[in-house]
Amino acid sequence: MDSKELSEYLKNIKQSVDDFDSPEHARSAVEAITPIAEQGNAQAQYWLGMYYYTFYSEDSSRFLSWMERAADGNNLKAIKFLADYYRFICDDMEPEQRKPLGRKWLYRMIEVLTKKADKGVVSAAKSLMNLFVHDRPDDMTEKEGRDVALMWYERLIEILRAKAEKGTAKDKKNLADTLYYELGVPEEIVSYLPDRTDEATRLYEEISTEKKDGASYVDLAQTYSSEGNEEKAFECYMKAAEAGYTDAYYNVAAAYLDGEGVKRDFDKAFEWFQKASDSGDTYAKLKLAECYKRGAGCNRDYAAAMALYQQVAGGKSSKRDSFVDVAEYEIGNMYLKGLGVEVDLHKAYDYFKLAASHDNRAAENALNNKKFRDLKR
Repeated sequence: MDSKELSEYLKNIKQSVDDFDSPEHARSAVEAITPIAEQGNAQAQYWLGMYYYTFYSEDSSRFLSWMERAADGNNLKAIKFLADYYRFICDDMEPEQRKPLGRKWLYRMIEVLTKKADKGVVSAAKSLMNLFVHDRPDDMTEKEGRDVALMWYERLIEILRAKAEKGTAKDKKNLADTLYYELGVPEEIVSYLPDRTDEATRLYEEISTEKKDGASYVDLAQTYSSEGNEEKAFECYMKAAEAGYTDAYYNVAAAYLDGEGVKRDFDKAFEWFQKASDSGDTYAKLKLAECYKRGAGCNRDYAAAMALYQQVAGGKSSKRDSFVDVAEYEIGNMYLKGLGVEVDLHKAYDYFKLAASHDNRAAENALNNKKFRDLKR
């Protein structure tokens, strides 16, 4: 059997194990890969272990023997299975018997991951960092686990730096995103990390110079903004927007509206909110509706504002959170105050109640208005 055929068999056994309704399919795949497993293929051994665990879990000797053989071949999935099995699943052994076995396999997993990380494998360093926060050995205190996790964070940064120095813009971005956004970093250790915004900014500057694309300009803008340099941030947002990067349209509009990094200009704010809204940005629709209500950069138009709120209340956007509750609250407010519509307490109450059911605090407070006293009965 060549490597392609083996890969297909392994794929079949995985699909069969995942599909509890097809044990016959699983058995045929098992018959095909058993000789491969017996020859020492750790991946095949692991999937045989999964097969016997799935369909014959009452006989632990059948799946454990294959899992242990796979683990002896350094199959990481098998090692993790054994660590989790003895710590959380096994119920036919006394705690004092299975506890050291669970610890043994967890430390074995740490050993295998450490060897991978020492070879510069990013995913292994990330896994170790998270493991010592969320799944640390039971003979280690929370503080000890956190300290080791912080050590692996620093090792992760070293690995990413080495790749960034020799690699592409993508490698630089991986490093910058980890430094600035703490991507993949457990929130439990974020407050203990040093501030490396300067390094992230330098990397984003290099990336944007190389790529000149909208996403890179937005990354750079956000680091400038966090440093308090709103003028440079606006320049980057504008470059991104002018390059057609729709996610930057809202940022440009907000800068013009608030006068951050650029002179306040309601007309331009309205123009960019319109562009962002047309691109499908839900929050921009809400801000555009606010402009219509205030007459900021346009003639006051309550009907246009209501139409936008109705759009948001009636649908969802893939670009931002749906903000359905905000739109429902605003519609209720317009009926309450008679903005472009006749005052209608029943409709106002209904929309506030809808918004409150979506956890909108302002709507919850609005429902306490004495005008709704009779409607609550």
